[in-house]
Amino acid sequence: MIRAFLSLLFFFVLPSTWCLGQLSFHISNYDELIEGAGNQNWDISGDGKQKIFVANNYGLLVLENTNAKMYGLSHQTIFRSVAYIDDQIYTGSFEEFGYWSANSDQELEYTSLAAQLEDPEMGNDAIWKIVKHEDNIYFHSFGSIYGYDGENVFRLNTFGTFMFLHKVGDEIYTQKVGEGLFTLQNNEFVPIPGSSFLSNEEIRSVIELANGNIMIASTEGIYQYDGQEFNRLNIEGYDDLVNSEINAAIRTDDKIFFGTILNGIYVYDTNFKLLKTITTNDQLQNDTILSLEVDVFGNIWVGMDKGLSYIAFDIPFQSYRGMANDIGSVYAATLFNNELYVGTNQGIFWYKRDTNGNFYDKNLIPGSQGQVWFLEEFDGKLYGGLNDGTYVIEDKSLQKVSDISGGYTLKSYPLDNQDVLLQSTYSDLVVYKKENNTWQQSHTLIGFRAPARLLETDHQGNIWLGHTVRGIFKLQPNITFTAIDQIQEIGSEYGLPQTTNRVFKFDGRIFTSLADSLYEWDSIAEKFITYVGLDPFFTTKSTVRNVLPAGNHQYWVIKEAEISLFEIHFNSIKLLYTLIPEMYGFEMVEGYQNIISLGNRMYLISLDDGFVILNMENISRSKYPRTNVEIKSLSASNVQTEKIITAPGPKDLFLSNAFNNVTLSWSSTQVVGNQPFFQYKLEGLMPGWSDWSPENSVRFDRLLSGEYTFLVRSIGVNGLISETTSLSFEIGEPWYLTTGAYFFYALIFISLVFMIRLYISRKQWKAIGKELEEKHKAAQRDREKAEKEIIKLTNEKLQSEIEHKSAQLASNTMAMMRKNNLLASLKEELDKQKKELGVKLPSSYYSKINRLIEQGIEDEHEWEVFEQLYDQAHGDFFKRLKEKHPQLTPSDLRLCAYLRMNLSSKEIAPLLSISVRGVEERRYRLRKRLNLSTDVNLTELIMTF
Repeated sequence: MIRAFLSLLFFFVLPSTWCLGQLSFHISNYDELIEGAGNQNWDISGDGKQKIFVANNYGLLVLENTNAKMYGLSHQTIFRSVAYIDDQIYTGSFEEFGYWSANSDQELEYTSLAAQLEDPEMGNDAIWKIVKHEDNIYFHSFGSIYGYDGENVFRLNTFGTFMFLHKVGDEIYTQKVGEGLFTLQNNEFVPIPGSSFLSNEEIRSVIELANGNIMIASTEGIYQYDGQEFNRLNIEGYDDLVNSEINAAIRTDDKIFFGTILNGIYVYDTNFKLLKTITTNDQLQNDTILSLEVDVFGNIWVGMDKGLSYIAFDIPFQSYRGMANDIGSVYAATLFNNELYVGTNQGIFWYKRDTNGNFYDKNLIPGSQGQVWFLEEFDGKLYGGLNDGTYVIEDKSLQKVSDISGGYTLKSYPLDNQDVLLQSTYSDLVVYKKENNTWQQSHTLIGFRAPARLLETDHQGNIWLGHTVRGIFKLQPNITFTAIDQIQEIGSEYGLPQTTNRVFKFDGRIFTSLADSLYEWDSIAEKFITYVGLDPFFTTKSTVRNVLPAGNHQYWVIKEAEISLFEIHFNSIKLLYTLIPEMYGFEMVEGYQNIISLGNRMYLISLDDGFVILNMENISRSKYPRTNVEIKSLSASNVQTEKIITAPGPKDLFLSNAFNNVTLSWSSTQVVGNQPFFQYKLEGLMPGWSDWSPENSVRFDRLLSGEYTFLVRSIGVNGLISETTSLSFEIGEPWYLTTGAYFFYALIFISLVFMIRLYISRKQWKAIGKELEEKHKAAQRDREKAEKEIIKLTNEKLQSEIEHKSAQLASNTMAMMRKNNLLASLKEELDKQKKELGVKLPSSYYSKINRLIEQGIEDEHEWEVFEQLYDQAHGDFFKRLKEKHPQLTPSDLRLCAYLRMNLSSKEIAPLLSISVRGVEERRYRLRKRLNLSTDVNLTELIMTF
């Protein structure tokens, strides 16, 4: 079994609407690729309500509302027959037949009746037909016929091969091969007198006619049996029908349908007048018809060799589309002299009109090939705008009245005391005046040239244009209507949020549209203002593409996904009709959507592949009731689990906050086969209705707590919107917002208050302690600062003393140097005098003076003073030097002191009363005593002490 499809969107494809004569119909093609289904559909049966059962290649296909399900058997046999009888579903397949019943979950379960037979009895038999007669159900195969009385299964004694069983009223008819027609009586087959002529034919269908007679359709002919004799029926297109090989037939109150092997479906009225042959040209999926079934509305289900279709009749549309009406994309149309003229991108076509109001015998007007922009009647003559100019159409021929390219729009202009027409084109604004009873180009308005398709005029005589690219222009012509005096390009400064080129008029006022809003021109304020008059009626927020007059204060409002007919008169607005183009597979010409009134409430809707005629009178006479919507279920789930609440149920459902992911599903009471479209709205979450869609379920995730009301409605084939169905539910508060949670929060609050008070108290004590500590630290810092200041002062004092001692030392050293230099000079002069005077200078004097000089040079007291000053200035230099190098002599210590003062050998020499060379010799001896290598600088070493 496969899951249900959630929407007809997935199995309705290629919808088509057609008409011929008084016959109008719409084909909804079910996709042959329905999940789990095969191409061939051998038999169809309905319950007369909301379910259709199809014997499909791969099993039993069940269609209910907007859902489709497949049921199969384990041995995957082809289902050849199905019948819904007395609330039971019977199916037949190869060597198997039985019935299906719904279990507690509303899923179908199979019970085999063939299992009651002995194994050899169904050898190679396939059940092709299932019918009820009296109290028995009969299962037909070409080898045998089996009966079921509700308890037991039995086999009929047929003594021959019988073809299909046909139920007609209270009778069962069948054909015995090689013989004629038989009826079933008391489980015995009784021949019908006079039917032996059918022995060489194969009977494909037997149905009851409106007059009570029996119609027999065979491979060779179609006959009528009145209970006494057989006669060939007089049927329109008889030979063509028979040669197409009739395979099935069915009758409604007013129609007879023949399904054929070669040429689709032949549709007749009850007088056997051919109404239509429905084939693949009409977008039927396949021309080989295997089965037909009629529903309560007289519409038919069609099972084909490839596909399944539903054909709805007597709809409000008549279609002129497809290969039989290949005219291209429609841009314009008008009804003129009881003939329909249609302007397309391929030219101008005209149709005759029959007494029933239908159009036929399409013809192309010569010379009109190419793009057509408009068709309008003015003063009893028909005019058309083409790519290469504008023409008057007379006697199905064209006569050019303007050679300016691109005749877009032609409208009457309210000029005082003159009759003129105004036209927008690819370039100019063209003025027409009447000459010889025909409107002819007069002149162009000077001052404005631009491609502008949309043209409107207001009550003040202003011209409104929708420029192809630049947007809306408002033009004011001069009094003589020869030129444009004033040009206004309407943009954001005139109330529009962005540029648009849409301009239209309804109820005498100028409008434009943008995004999801309509804007009305306020001639007093000279700007566009938002128009909300239609907002309560709009079911979607898509952009308004066009507004078109429909007569009698009625207007078509065309949006992207829906078309609505309004009656608008002053402040009174009434919604008359809504059309969803997608329901019928309609696609209007993008950017050129158009609906043309043909009178008598008939409208032509232009499409990109033809057109359809909408007759509003047919809507009021529609046999289809207003649809209703039933909410099937509400599913609420969280991440881990899921619970189902089936609707309808309690009026108000309550869901815990944990289950705030909500899925709702619904279905339409519209008969199966007609594609319903739905809208939904969740009050409490959504500001407006959703777009129309065939989807029949929706999921809302993570809904907040609160009350919600889910609303859903549908629109049927009659264009009427159903009553709104609603379901209210409430999402509970999350656990953290419940009464218990609030009590818990109160306890937490009280605890927090206590803790905060305790915290504040502790913080205050801590602050006091911190303040005392800060004061202590401040005092400590003050003490440390004072101590540092004392130390600083002490150091400064010491430094000052050192500097003073150093100054004294330097002064003393300089004095010693000057003294020694003086004494040395005296000694030298004394030696010189002694040498010159000889004995004249007594030796005793010379010696005494020389000794006194040497004593002055080597004064130990001076050295002691120098040593004392030196230690004070250099921190016990001699003590530290002696401790580390006790081997040094006093002479060495002196030399070290002078080196520490960074004196040169020349400066040291007089202090030691020796020559410079002597100083170098002492330096050499000092290096040896200190055991210094040659790469060590003696002065730098001494400076480290």
